[in-house]
Amino acid sequence: MKDVEDNIAEQQHQLRLCVAGAGAIGITLATKLAAQYPNVSILARGRTLADIREKGIALTDRDGHRALEVPVASAEGLGIQDVVFLCPKAQDLPQLAKDIQPLLHEGTLIVPVVNGIPWWYFEGAGASHRPHDIHAVDPGRELKALLPSACVIGCVTMFTAARISRSEAVAMNGVKLVLGEIDNQDKPRSHELGALLNACGIETRVSERIRDPLWTKVIANLMSNPLSVVAETHLRDLCGLEPLSRVVKQLLNEALLVAASYGARLELDPESLMKFAAGMGEVKTSMLQDYESGHPLELGAICDAVIELGDIRGLDMPLTRTITAIARYKSDAAMRAAA
Repeated sequence: MKDVEDNIAEQQHQLRLCVAGAGAIGITLATKLAAQYPNVSILARGRTLADIREKGIALTDRDGHRALEVPVASAEGLGIQDVVFLCPKAQDLPQLAKDIQPLLHEGTLIVPVVNGIPWWYFEGAGASHRPHDIHAVDPGRELKALLPSACVIGCVTMFTAARISRSEAVAMNGVKLVLGEIDNQDKPRSHELGALLNACGIETRVSERIRDPLWTKVIANLMSNPLSVVAETHLRDLCGLEPLSRVVKQLLNEALLVAASYGARLELDPESLMKFAAGMGEVKTSMLQDYESGHPLELGAICDAVIELGDIRGLDMPLTRTITAIARYKSDAAMRAAA
């Protein structure tokens, strides 16, 4: 590890890091990176780009409050990058994948920091997984075409954050990531990137089976996010109060069967998942935050993709389908009313 840290130190004035997408997760990562690392930029557009240019970015987390000025521009204005962190909502990823093309060179590392089942799930997975297209997240195979698998490092977020303005975020429960090669091979680049992130105060570990923490996060989202929109309440009530907790357990059980059918080894058992979520307190899920803000919901990657994977294995998910349908109806109705 010392050799890796020395290597990172030697490269830190050369590697160019770009955070593409300035939502809550993007601002959190960009602020923590830029506080310790010299070559960090943000890809943004529209009013968000203008706000960050004028005000910089700011983060409040366990380490306090910090505000920084960070270069921000469109892809054409930023130029070639060595590592690109993709931080959009899942439904916005296809457009962002197009936007980042001017940032990429042959060796650019692409790190998708996105909720839900990723388009790369069956890429490089070996004989244990027959290849499939996941239509819920990549219906036209655009992502496969635009984001070369050889450049992708899998990433799972293990923290929550909220954006309180276009340029400022709050993340009070510890900023943690899991990285892993999507072909389950142990490669120096993942460890080097992990060392860089750790040096910037982003607690990062490298997994040899990235789909295990991925399923843990997907199930945690699936059992809470759509139901939080239907019930319009926070995690403590969802997972701690009857009858909502009973619904959460049923959603959890449906998702566990699908995960097991793909050989996943969850990093938290079901009871621990429930206790962890309830212990988060009055925290609103990202999907509930989006619903209340009138933004589209990440139902495709978090819900529809898991239902699709269940269909491939012949596993029905009746309650998940129902809760997803109600959440989608509420979201669509709210957006129509706002329009």
